[in-house]
Amino acid sequence: MGKYTVLDDPIVDETVEDHLRQIVTAIRSRIEPRAIILRGSFSQGEGSVVVERDSLRFLSDYELVAVTPHYGHRRWLRTVAREMTAQLGVETSISRVHPYNMERHGMGNLPIGGIARPTIAAYELYSGGLTLYGKPLLNQGAAIDPSMLDTWDGLRLMLNRMAESLDHVSRLNRDWETAYWINKTVLSCAEALLIVHGRYHSSYAERGRRFIDLVPELDPVLERADHLPRLVHRAIDFKLRPSLALYSEPMPLIWQQVQQACDATLRYVVEKYLDISFHSYAEFPARYLSQLRVKNKLGKSRLRPLPAPLSQNLFLALGFCAPGAARRWASSPMPRTQRTRLSSLSCR
Repeated sequence: MGKYTVLDDPIVDETVEDHLRQIVTAIRSRIEPRAIILRGSFSQGEGSVVVERDSLRFLSDYELVAVTPHYGHRRWLRTVAREMTAQLGVETSISRVHPYNMERHGMGNLPIGGIARPTIAAYELYSGGLTLYGKPLLNQGAAIDPSMLDTWDGLRLMLNRMAESLDHVSRLNRDWETAYWINKTVLSCAEALLIVHGRYHSSYAERGRRFIDLVPELDPVLERADHLPRLVHRAIDFKLRPSLALYSEPMPLIWQQVQQACDATLRYVVEKYLDISFHSYAEFPARYLSQLRVKNKLGKSRLRPLPAPLSQNLFLALGFCAPGAARRWASSPMPRTQRTRLSSLSCR
């Protein structure tokens, strides 16, 4: 097993090491951060790389964090990320975190407040990050308990993947891009379900094992998509050792199964998070808005309002799971103010 992937191939590790050195050098050519940290699958030794005849194909990206108190450094970091992406041929992102927030297990740009509940990004950074340069800032304070991750964070992750895949999986060809986005969408279903049950983990391999243990508790999901465990098992295999041979069936058939899995998972997570069940996606917006109007004895809505980005992505999910429902909602007789309210709710 290698340092950055599960592949026991020194060329892969040497290439990644060289790439990371170049990124760190580029960052430090203009600013001096307190630390530069690698996060994501490469930091966990689970990066997705395909060894081809005379080259390497990178399916995972480089995700780095630069710890610096200077807000203006964000622009430089974005510039470095763009230049490194073009130079290395590997998608590279570099975010900025204020040192104050590192001390509080946050991921914010400004030194304001603390963190009410940890996010997926924060948990994965502090539990599986790898310091490439500077001070060892990851081990400050108590470890983040993944069972404390908020359900809405898992729901947002899944909706993001569904929305992204709509942009990338268009022709359903049997190629790397299609397999990649199918894989990410399936993994997001498993991750959302693990978060709902407080069993998330930063390692993909460990998530796969935990999902297998969770399957007996997922009857409502499996009634709609009994193939989900097989999809997840294959997605984990593809993530760790990418191979198009893993997706040998016709892509339209696999995509149909993925949509069914997303539909079943979305319904389950929404019911757990918002306590709303629905038969068709066309009726969901009206049910959600009607529930917002139901007040408890203290005059407050009994329903948890959605953060604005999440509500917007939930509308996009209608196009993923039921395009016809999305069109019917957009042209429904429901007052426009009510339709837009779902996409403009402020964060709780």
